[in-house]
Order: sequence, then structure tokens, then C-alpha cells
Amino acid sequence: MSFKNQFISWLLKRKCREFKRSVQVINLNHAKTAGVLWKVDDREVFNMLAQELKSRGVQVNSLCFSEQRGSVQGEAVLTKDDFSMFGKVKNEEIARFIDQKFDILLDISLSSGIELQYLRCLSKAKFKVGWSAKTPDYFDLSIDISKRKEPGFLVEQMLYYLSEINKIETNN
Repeated sequence: MSFKNQFISWLLKRKCREFKRSVQVINLNHAKTAGVLWKVDDREVFNMLAQELKSRGVQVNSLCFSEQRGSVQGEAVLTKDDFSMFGKVKNEEIARFIDQKFDILLDISLSSGIELQYLRCLSKAKFKVGWSAKTPDYFDLSIDISKRKEPGFLVEQMLYYLSEINKIETNN
């Protein structure tokens, strides 16, 4: 691990201890906004998820993790260069993404990079969903896909569990 990543990791641990947010378990049928974190290699899966969310009336805002800027057209992109040596976010678009109070943050990236951990921890989303092999994972709902580590499978599981969680049954 580079010195920069070690420092950001240390800083992140401190910030997470100080970070306060109220967790709200939100069913997908009641969500109005969603933030989606995804990797450049998973565009097809991201498009499928975004289309499904939009068909349910959910406004989608996304952030794509890529090794280099300009690799994804028309999307907000996060790269390793977006963090200073001292762990400050240098890209205003990413800072706005972190500050948005999404109903749900969905991370389909399957990455444990420090940049994505930073976003997961400090996001002001009401409910954070994803999977990570790294501890801590910073999710309110962590879906275990260790037997089938595929973004498409993770999305299927997310949609299922978010449709079932906190479901209000009504009998007429």
C-alpha cells in the first residue's frame, strides 16, 4: 500500500468515527433518489440497474470509478487522482456526490480500493447497500456474494432485497 493510501486510510478511520448520520431502511418502492457507484468495466450492468430504477420512478445519480479520466463519456468519473496526498477530495463533482442525501446508495463496484471506501463511509445517503470483502465495509445492508462475485448477480440480489425489506403488508 502506498504512503498516500496509508495516510488516507488512517484519515478515513478518524473521519468515520466522527461521522454521524441517521440510517433509514428504505424499500425500493419508496425510494425517490439513488446514488450508484460502479466501475468502468461494468457499464452494461450499471445501465440495466439505472433503467430498472428509473422505471420505478427513482432519480439516479451515478459515479463511475476508472483508472483514468475521460474513459467514460457522459458520466461523473472518480479516479485515484481525485484525492490529494492529504485525503482531500479535489474534484467538486465528487464532493457533491458525497454530500447528496440519496435515499439509497447502491455500490455495484465490487472494489475495495481506498477511494471507494472513502465514498462509502462519508456518503450522506440514508441507506447504503453493497458488498465488500474488506472490513469494515461501511454498508447498512451488505449482501454476501462471495460465492458468485459478479456485479450482475449483486444487482439482482440488491433489487430483490430492497423490494422485500421493510415491506408494509396491507390486507383489504
